[in-house]
Amino acid sequence: MSIILNFEDGESYTKQQFDTVADMYAAQLIQAGYDRTCRIGIHSSWRNIFKIFGAMKVCSPVIVDEHSTTFENSTYDIDIWEDELPTPRYNQCNTTEVHGICSSGSTDQPRVVAITDQLYNVDGLDNNIQIHAKLNDTDSTVNVIPFWVGIGFQTFCVCYKHGATYHVLKDPWKEWPKVLPTFVIGSPNVLLGMMNPSIPYNNMTIRHIRTVGAPMYKDVKINAQQFFNCLTTDSYGLTELGTISIMHYPQKYNSVGFVLDNMNVTIADDNEIIANSFPTGDLGHIDDDGFLFITGRKKEIIIKGGWKIMPYEVEKALLESGATDAVVFGYDTVYAEVVGNVDKELLKSKLAHYKIPQKIFYVDSITRKGQGKINRKELLNEYIKNRKS
Repeated sequence: MSIILNFEDGESYTKQQFDTVADMYAAQLIQAGYDRTCRIGIHSSWRNIFKIFGAMKVCSPVIVDEHSTTFENSTYDIDIWEDELPTPRYNQCNTTEVHGICSSGSTDQPRVVAITDQLYNVDGLDNNIQIHAKLNDTDSTVNVIPFWVGIGFQTFCVCYKHGATYHVLKDPWKEWPKVLPTFVIGSPNVLLGMMNPSIPYNNMTIRHIRTVGAPMYKDVKINAQQFFNCLTTDSYGLTELGTISIMHYPQKYNSVGFVLDNMNVTIADDNEIIANSFPTGDLGHIDDDGFLFITGRKKEIIIKGGWKIMPYEVEKALLESGATDAVVFGYDTVYAEVVGNVDKELLKSKLAHYKIPQKIFYVDSITRKGQGKINRKELLNEYIKNRKS
């Protein structure tokens, strides 16, 4: 039987061995009186993955970032299972909830997103991936996304459901070539992090790349496909809904693909994307060929002198003008953090004058959360704080 979980120290588990350990935790919860209406918080240490799958058999485990703040934890209204099992709290969730994912709070208040049976077994990213990846017990991936992020946990679920191997490394960004992964799921920023020229990657084993979380801009897409010698399958979705659109072939630069048949997507008057009557908070449009494009987040619009500026648009121009990574933020003024050098004359040819960053901060690297998300509000607050000090 194939290995579905492999730790760097050599400890590994087949699905049968994994389930045996998980069943021990499930028995503890049953004995303590837990049922499907109970939630239990479990920290996202990889050694807790058995506990999470055991809890999924009995109640709803909520996967909590082990590094989350006291404020974030206070908003979730759940007890954390560490050494001692907390007393059950009933009627915390619907009986169809399989597990919960904690929102990072980067674009909203921290909250628990319920993953229902429908999402876990039918509409979730892990099931949608199989349409093109067709994973089996000869495939493998690596922990480049923490599993408290919805996509990170779904990546392990792909392996669990289809027999692929999930490798857990202490430093996956440097060590990932050693385990010869055959597929990668992550944001464009995850791919940028893996494409380190100092990493020896001579054996091109990756056959499937699924991008999530942000559009693949033209230069990033071309560089990634050349580096990995593999086409990218780009997609867009929400934890609450699953995959909304996908682009495998044909491909169009900067798009996130065609809307899936089970999704009714409309564009509101303010350009917000509405999927199955759910306001996504993302802005975009659908072109004449039916391709969906994401242009920004509704709450991240910068309004300068009455002009509305999308950070994504400015970031794209920075990347096309020499930057290797960039993040744009601001309230009524445009600021940018940039890795690399920007050809300012080229930048002027790509952006209207009011969209050009008033100040560019050159940094060695840009700090991101989870799957590569940026909290632009935090960056702005940090800049204002430093300016006042």
